[in-house]
Amino acid sequence: MPNGNVDPYATLTLIARYLSAIGTVAVAILAIWGDCIRSKVVPPKLRLSVHNGRGTVTRLASGPRTIFYHLKVSNSRPWAPARNCRIMLKQIHRRGVDQQFHPVPLVVPLQFVWSPGGFEPPLANVASDQTLDLGFLTDGDVHFVPRLYVLLDDFEGFVAQNECVRFSLEIVADGYRSQRYQVFEVAWNGRWSDNLDQMAQNLKIREIVPDEVG
Repeated sequence: MPNGNVDPYATLTLIARYLSAIGTVAVAILAIWGDCIRSKVVPPKLRLSVHNGRGTVTRLASGPRTIFYHLKVSNSRPWAPARNCRIMLKQIHRRGVDQQFHPVPLVVPLQFVWSPGGFEPPLANVASDQTLDLGFLTDGDVHFVPRLYVLLDDFEGFVAQNECVRFSLEIVADGYRSQRYQVFEVAWNGRWSDNLDQMAQNLKIREIVPDEVG
């Protein structure tokens, strides 16, 4: 005979308690490791592009006019911000007399400077987009200089008159690394002009699509 003292809802009550406990633990886990889990499940989607290829003119404290050239890293998933993002120079290729591009020694990867240079910390959180300095050209100088936090004594990535150099860049952030390098080409005819429209003809920056690399 059925026992009248048995609670017919005991099993459901027990299940509800277990589910509540699991939910409490899940909330605690998300509170502590939510960003990490989210970055694994839905990571940021980052891409570099040329930002204002004409450059921006400024005057250094020492006097000469300098044109800075910029790239922009964009995140098409703003709900998944990239934490501690940095842009690394991984490879350099220089055009030779045979019109082919040949690798230039680079002992260690070097980091590009976030804009405005000298004011932004080296690690940035990128929710939508962030600008970085690709390099600069100073009136009276003979080289386009990549804008890096550290320039090694044996660095060979300067761009002189009638030279063309390709820079392979990698985007790195917490739990994120770009699947392939993006390659940007800098070519300069050695001429300077105060007119940025003219300078856009003298110094050209463009992204090289994968089929062109080599």
